[in-house]
Amino acid sequence: MKSRPFLPVLTVLLAYSLSAAQEFRVDAAADGKADSGYHTKWDSTHGRLLLYRDVGSADVPAARIFRSDGSSLPIYLLRDFRDAKFADIWAASATPQGGMIMSVVLGFGDRPDPRDQSKPFPALRSLLLTYDSDGALKKVWNVAPYQHQALAVDAEGNVFALGTRDAGPEGFPTIIKYSPSGKVLGEYAPSTLFTGGESALDGDSLNGSAELLIRKQRLVLWLTSLREVFQFSLTGELKKKIPLGRVLDALARHNGYEKATVIGLAVSDSGELTAQIRMWPKSTSAQGIMIGMATLSDEASEAKLVVLPTPMETVPQRFLGLGEDSRPVFLEHSERNQIVVRKH
Repeated sequence: MKSRPFLPVLTVLLAYSLSAAQEFRVDAAADGKADSGYHTKWDSTHGRLLLYRDVGSADVPAARIFRSDGSSLPIYLLRDFRDAKFADIWAASATPQGGMIMSVVLGFGDRPDPRDQSKPFPALRSLLLTYDSDGALKKVWNVAPYQHQALAVDAEGNVFALGTRDAGPEGFPTIIKYSPSGKVLGEYAPSTLFTGGESALDGDSLNGSAELLIRKQRLVLWLTSLREVFQFSLTGELKKKIPLGRVLDALARHNGYEKATVIGLAVSDSGELTAQIRMWPKSTSAQGIMIGMATLSDEASEAKLVVLPTPMETVPQRFLGLGEDSRPVFLEHSERNQIVVRKH
């Protein structure tokens, strides 16, 4: 199962203007210990912070939605499914109405233990769950045989879900577009489009997991295993393929390094890509890694550094995405075990 860092105390600081700031705070220790630590997502499309994690108890929240007034709302997912023994949340996205949609695998039995093959495998359900801004479960979509690992929701509430399924050599569509009510509106990006087929959706240990982003009528797919970005229209037409890894490697070599890997990626209103990157002096050693920020124009022919490389051990921030004003948003580890999210 997924391994995520546990965040004991979370402080979120969002500077919506140069003269004013808004602080969001939650003591995550009070939420109790779950089956994984909270995963932190900044939803650039709707300007909201989301937390979610795997749970095996109905008495601990599986997710939190941050409201614009600074409060956060816990979601006790297993209270809505009393027969389930565990819930693994693979992805989440904000909704235009201030709610949250999650890709969830529910288990109706003991969680599988890879070290003990003698236990029977539990019955599973692959679902999309929609919660409203008050934390109430509103929609349950059975999406089997898919398991969706990235989500994005457009301004009309349509859901784009990236996932895998069992299929033969003919492949399968990897992106499903659902209406706000759960009706399938389109099937895009066949697995045969990608080098390696369905394995292209596998994450990469150095570049993270595959992601879906929406910005100004663009659906952006970042495949970390291929280190390529695919841009689609919201009707599924492939508009562009960008060899992001190759372009960033060229930037790294130009600055005296061997290669670059991606920590976080976002797209601006103009289509410009922004990435926080690690620059490696040697591909076989983590010693001497530097952290910087780079942008790629919409043509994506070359990248340029916008934040000069700094030693990895001195950089406390992880790039989460862009705010609605296109300012970068960072997750910052500060003193007293607090977590701060800032727009810069």
